[in-house]
Amino acid sequence: MAENITDPLDIIYTPQQIVTIGTSYLDERRKNKGAGIPLGLASIDKDFLPALPGELITVIGRPGNGKTGFMMRWARWRAEQLHLQGIEDRVVVYATWEQSIEELYAFNVAADARLSVSDMARGDITDEEWEEAMEAGAQRIRLPLWFIGHSLARRKRRPRLTMDTLAMALQEIERWNEDKTQIDMVFVDYLQRIKFDGKPESKTIGTSEVLDRLKDGALANGCPFVVGVQAIRDVDQQKPPVPNMDDGQWTSNIEQTSDKIFSLVRPRRYKKEGEQFGKANKITVEGYCQMLVCLLKQKLGVDNKAYWVYFDPAYNKLDELEMRNVELNGNNSNPHWSDNI
Repeated sequence: MAENITDPLDIIYTPQQIVTIGTSYLDERRKNKGAGIPLGLASIDKDFLPALPGELITVIGRPGNGKTGFMMRWARWRAEQLHLQGIEDRVVVYATWEQSIEELYAFNVAADARLSVSDMARGDITDEEWEEAMEAGAQRIRLPLWFIGHSLARRKRRPRLTMDTLAMALQEIERWNEDKTQIDMVFVDYLQRIKFDGKPESKTIGTSEVLDRLKDGALANGCPFVVGVQAIRDVDQQKPPVPNMDDGQWTSNIEQTSDKIFSLVRPRRYKKEGEQFGKANKITVEGYCQMLVCLLKQKLGVDNKAYWVYFDPAYNKLDELEMRNVELNGNNSNPHWSDNI
């Protein structure tokens, strides 16, 4: 997403320049030590290093295991923090290739009004619930959370969504209020749905190039990018079915390009009520809201850790779950680290 380099001097740094810009960076971190963006969940944030400008964070999982809900909850939480802190010149952006803008809005209403997404999709809303939905909409206007994607209301004007159009859309957002708007964080849902610019030799090459451009986009926009990644079908046969860093569909580039990697799995997708999930640290499957979040990688910080959380997809709610954290043995390149779960 960055412009082509035309002047070699733009990428050469003398020792003096290195010290100057490096010291400025460290001083900024020291003075703004709370500027990094946490996940907003205490059990994970005690280990998770807050997301910093220029970082690419991937969230890998199989279909139905909560990638969209996890990212949307993070985006909403961050936007709420900006609003509560009175920060009016920064916005969170959620770009989707997966769902319509209307469907994403339903996630917001579900979280704010405590209405079920499933009930709303069926149109099963009472008059009282409709009033609550309207109030949630009025409150939503104040939330600095912007969407990029396709709307059913604009279905006759449906431009091709590529990395180029994403870059242009982000530039337009920053120019929205006389160049006073700054992008705080970008969520991309999801990698394998992004159309390629040009004609790559294969889906593997094209997907890897898109991931590289997302990392470039994080650097160019000076903010963290979070991207959902579809895991390969083979994960469903693993015991337990927890995606690893090299399990991305059409790409293993997430292992090299990502600064941080989360892996998600919902036991109820694979086991019946009352059955056991896992190996070394088995749990009893109870309902649909158990989620295992694994922090597979983070530069300069602890990784190979897993956390049980409460995730309710019907209300887009992510919360603590009273279960023991799991320490994972071995290094994060071990394809069998999940044997320890």
